[in-house]
Amino acid sequence: MRIFRPEKKLGCYVLFLLLSLCPTLLLAQQTVTGKVVDAKTKEAIIGAVIKVKDSTQGTVTDVNGQFKIQAGNGGILIISYVGYLSQQVTINGPTANVSLETDAKNLSDVVVIGYGTQKRSDLTGAVASVSTEQLTKTAKSSAIGSMQGIVPGANIIRNNNKPGGGFTVDIRGVHSITGSNAPLVVIDGVPGADLEKINPADIEKIDVLKDASATAIYGSRGANGVFIVTTKRGQTGKPKISYNGYYGVRNYTNKPQMMNVDEFAQLAREAARATNNNVYKPDDQVFTDPSELQAVKTHQGFDWINAVSNPAPQTSHTLSATGGNEEIRYTLSGGYYYEKGMLYPQSYTRYNLRASLDIKATQALSFGGSMYFTNEKRALGNNDLLQDMFRLRPTQFPNSLVTGAPAFQYSSNGLFNALVTSQNVFNDVKSNNLLGNIYVALRPVKGLEIKSTFSPYFTNAATGNYTGVFSKALQGTAAGATASYAKANVGNWVFDNIINYKWSKDIHQLEVTGVYSLQRNQSDNLNAASRDLTFNSLYYNLQGGTMTSFGSSYTQSQLASYLGRVNYTLNSKYLLTASARYDGSSKLAAGHKWVLFPSAALAWRASEEKFLKSISWLDNLKVRLGYGVIGNDSVDPYQSTQLISSPTYYSFGSDVIGNSPGNLPNPNLSWEKTYEVNLGLDFGIFKNRISGSIELYNRLTKDLIMPSAIPITTGYSSLAAANVGSARNKGIEFSLTTVNVQGKDLRWSTTFSAAYNRNKIVDLGFKEDLGKYSPQLAGIMGDYGNKWFIGQPIRSNWNLQTIGIWQLDQATEAAKYGQKPGQFRVRDFDNDGVINQDKDRFLDGKRTPDWTGGVYTNLQYKSFDLSAQGYFQTGARDRNQFYVSYQLENNNGALNNQVKDYWTPENPSNSMGQPSNMGIYRDVNQSSNGNLISVSHVVQKTDFFKVQYINLGYHFPTSLTSKLKISNLRVYGTVQNPFTFSSWKGFDPEQANVSIASTDLITRNFLFGIDVTF
Repeated sequence: MRIFRPEKKLGCYVLFLLLSLCPTLLLAQQTVTGKVVDAKTKEAIIGAVIKVKDSTQGTVTDVNGQFKIQAGNGGILIISYVGYLSQQVTINGPTANVSLETDAKNLSDVVVIGYGTQKRSDLTGAVASVSTEQLTKTAKSSAIGSMQGIVPGANIIRNNNKPGGGFTVDIRGVHSITGSNAPLVVIDGVPGADLEKINPADIEKIDVLKDASATAIYGSRGANGVFIVTTKRGQTGKPKISYNGYYGVRNYTNKPQMMNVDEFAQLAREAARATNNNVYKPDDQVFTDPSELQAVKTHQGFDWINAVSNPAPQTSHTLSATGGNEEIRYTLSGGYYYEKGMLYPQSYTRYNLRASLDIKATQALSFGGSMYFTNEKRALGNNDLLQDMFRLRPTQFPNSLVTGAPAFQYSSNGLFNALVTSQNVFNDVKSNNLLGNIYVALRPVKGLEIKSTFSPYFTNAATGNYTGVFSKALQGTAAGATASYAKANVGNWVFDNIINYKWSKDIHQLEVTGVYSLQRNQSDNLNAASRDLTFNSLYYNLQGGTMTSFGSSYTQSQLASYLGRVNYTLNSKYLLTASARYDGSSKLAAGHKWVLFPSAALAWRASEEKFLKSISWLDNLKVRLGYGVIGNDSVDPYQSTQLISSPTYYSFGSDVIGNSPGNLPNPNLSWEKTYEVNLGLDFGIFKNRISGSIELYNRLTKDLIMPSAIPITTGYSSLAAANVGSARNKGIEFSLTTVNVQGKDLRWSTTFSAAYNRNKIVDLGFKEDLGKYSPQLAGIMGDYGNKWFIGQPIRSNWNLQTIGIWQLDQATEAAKYGQKPGQFRVRDFDNDGVINQDKDRFLDGKRTPDWTGGVYTNLQYKSFDLSAQGYFQTGARDRNQFYVSYQLENNNGALNNQVKDYWTPENPSNSMGQPSNMGIYRDVNQSSNGNLISVSHVVQKTDFFKVQYINLGYHFPTSLTSKLKISNLRVYGTVQNPFTFSSWKGFDPEQANVSIASTDLITRNFLFGIDVTF
């Protein structure tokens, strides 16, 4: 387990910040007495907080609800208590009695549910919400990353630590065996938009639809859950100008401990010894490079990680203006984000521009629209750089210790000087994205609204690569550099026509929604590559060399939908939601393009019943039950039609160009469908001081879309896409929010969320009895060729079982298996004297976690606020690629290694083999359609708990800011990734099986910022 502590200098910064931000204000005083009661029951409220506005004066009510405070006549008292709406009372005499209304905010919050909104109290499905405060306090570039550990059931994992790196999201487990499990993202009504391109400061809230009764409104696109993103829009009132910005520095944390010069020298000696009948060789035979031999003799070592990496800045700035009146509301904003990588030339830069306008022309007619533009660039640099930093020996220096000559390639292991190669490889990804919508809404009669919205989404992306001569790829010997350039244009649009009718009378409330929607997705691509470029023109002068490849492509698909939804409420206690969506997809086969997705859900607000009203501590109790069918058409276009291959040259005396069929079309390709039942419970007790929800779900996905093997006599080995098999996900989710302390100056609240998921394969198109392959699979049906096991998780591990290291006294037994002492030993399950790659394997867990979740806590003391957020996962086992590369693969002494306890004749370790004598079971790495085939010692637990951030802020008092015409002023300090707790033998358990060539180490970031509104 590793516990990481922030640098001590952070404490100095925070202390200076706190000492400089503590103004006080003295007011003229008189004694004011009063009583605070519940507006409905007239019962005294004990512990209500009374404060004098713009003052440090405060008190709390006693056991009779009474209070006494010193305050000036004409001043303002602020009265607050958990579960009640705060109230301000102007002091006009020595007495001030107050009645507080129950705060039903959590129940009256408006939730976006797709083509409409609902009060949270009226929800019947499983919906979670994330506020703008939760998104921005993390100070992350991506809103998806800010949601880690917040939404129960959403497993969000960062898949790349490079600047601007993305995330993988699974909601309620893995549903598809080979297809995408990513949720649908809807931004301001535009489905399929990219949330990672949106500035988190521009987002008002994100509503997450999880169960089928909630997501069925999106039909074929809602099978993996839905993120509905609402950006900020103008509000009625005087103009407000806001600025939020921060600056900070990033440094590596959780760095694996690599060997120093003496440790590596001994490893190299042991590696040479293992190949010399366990007899040591002289150092001059082990270290044949004179410079390395000099380093060993003088105990000089070079730290390549520190030499190549540098502390990097991170900054963000957002400026916005909002305002309007009853007729016109507007918003404008601009954002800039920059994150430099620890390794040159890595960086991520993003510019955002946003505008919205809402016009109420008459009581019956509204018109408006919005635009969101993003320009971004990711400089990824040399993909081999981090890998080479760890591989380079501490005995290898940028300049020879003997001659002083600069080094490029090292003769002892063929590696290249990372300080040189870092300057000679550039990989850049650039894009411009425009997300917009325009709408017109007509309300001809009371309760009826007819609305049409057109929402285009355009992306222009370019990917460029330049590899110089002095790089690992070209090794300093090529005639010139190589380069490639690719451009992609995406033009999508959605046209929604919505009719909505609301009616209420006495105890009845009814809302009916109908939608006709059209969507078109279109993309075209162009790419080219060249070699022998004579000067560094990056990827902008491909014609300056010899062209090696070029190509282009085009795709288009359409989706048409009809849907209807009814929401009915009886007596504010009994709720019904029913919907049906009829989708048609151009990507599926004729006769299978259209399908109906129905759903229904019931809810009972039990706390509104008379027999529960008398329970004073019960504030909210609601039971929900929902069922729905959702679908998925996530296949590439044209899989159901005949494609033509690339041109082929035939020689019949003269060259003839011909084409052949490129695939076997599937005329029966249809929808992947998911059927789900969800049971939910929402509760709030003790004036909602304790509140939360519990969800139970059972989800069955049928007609899974994935490749399917077919007889080779057809001329093809498989169909690229077919409907075969089914999978089930079951689970429980819960969230709990508590107000732990509520006092005069102190308030402390905590939110905890957790989710358990279990998935398994239920059926397959092709299946057989797997017991014939291995006794460990007796009684299990499945597809052994693809390593799909019915009744087992989708992402299973099928491994040989490591049982230690062969020891000296086991030499005779080891020889029976063709092995020697010092090598990894695996179990012979049937004791037949042979390790069989089928019979001697076992199911070694799965790569999806059992439990995921997080915790958020917020502490407020007077004008100070302190918050922290963490997230965790448990129950998964995955291949540790870093362990394989730097404890196993490189133990032949050629490359540097992590510090470890390895086997020697004098040190009979039972966990790590002998250098250069690991044996054939040192590592086995195979993969079959998402399942891992390996050996158990390289598969490790990925359990972790990460503290995502700690944020400390100070709000300046209104008495001071009002003089500066400022309505809000807060300064804050944030530390990101301060602690990671894990037994994982690597740098990041989130990226277990990610190649180090495509990611980076974790960084701990110290940020200081300001949030001001005028």
